[in-house]
Amino acid sequence: MNNRFYNLTNDILFKATFANQERIELLICLINALLKLEGQEKIVEIELLNPFNDRDFFDDKLTIVDIKAKDAKNIVYNIEMQVQVPQYWEKRALYYASKLYTSQLEKGISYNKLNKTISISILNGICFPDSKEIHNLYTFHNNKTLESLDDLIELHFIELPKFHKNKPDSLVSSFEKWLYILKFGELYQKESDMIPKELSDEKGISEAIQAMQYVNSDAHVRDLIESREKYEHDQASFKEFYQEFYQDFYKKESEKVLEKGIEKGIEKGIAQVAIDLMKSTSMTDQEISNITKLDLNKVKELRLST
Repeated sequence: MNNRFYNLTNDILFKATFANQERIELLICLINALLKLEGQEKIVEIELLNPFNDRDFFDDKLTIVDIKAKDAKNIVYNIEMQVQVPQYWEKRALYYASKLYTSQLEKGISYNKLNKTISISILNGICFPDSKEIHNLYTFHNNKTLESLDDLIELHFIELPKFHKNKPDSLVSSFEKWLYILKFGELYQKESDMIPKELSDEKGISEAIQAMQYVNSDAHVRDLIESREKYEHDQASFKEFYQEFYQDFYKKESEKVLEKGIEKGIEKGIAQVAIDLMKSTSMTDQEISNITKLDLNKVKELRLST
């Protein structure tokens, strides 16, 4: 086992730290800070709907590592830490928030029973390059009157790379202080590391740092993180191998086509490469299309036929 310290930007460590019933107060403090809730708007009670469970990772190394919770007003929350920002993240966030929203409705129950759903994506990457805002909020509203349907779904995107305050004495709000801990938590790896007063005075932060240190010392959690990292490296190697294989294959087959004029042969070969990728990797249809240069619809047809 390596001695690497995992920051809270690691999604598994993030969930192991905050999705624990014994540390539920930390999750409340985090949500209140990220959503900038004040006074009577603050969450005081919350129910954890999917506590951290290592068995979730046994069969699926790439399982979605999110935290689902519900407060006393029955508002449902989905919080996810994302180390890298995949393409179309905003669509993915809307898709899962919508699923969480509609999953509340059991057979024979009125639509009126659907409760507001809030999705919080904490991103260690850039999702909206044209926006300078760290925190972007999207809701449903009338584009003329701006009247909001505020009891449906909210999508919050928090981009950590846009947060540049790296000194505790420059932090003002609870939002900034919690972002600082999420981004620079590795500065407090040991119990002996002094936590600046600007941070320790903020409710929940000292406890969150202690929890982060404790979870980092949990051999089982570290095994999960390292196992998942190995799987991701293997997948990346597969993609690289097949990309190189395809380029070499395409070059050779192109030469044959030029010599013999047999275009169908290369098409058949490329289709076989696409099928092999489907069977041996977890690559999406779009990724396979990008590598093989096959039309996306053709890739989808091949997946249906395999």
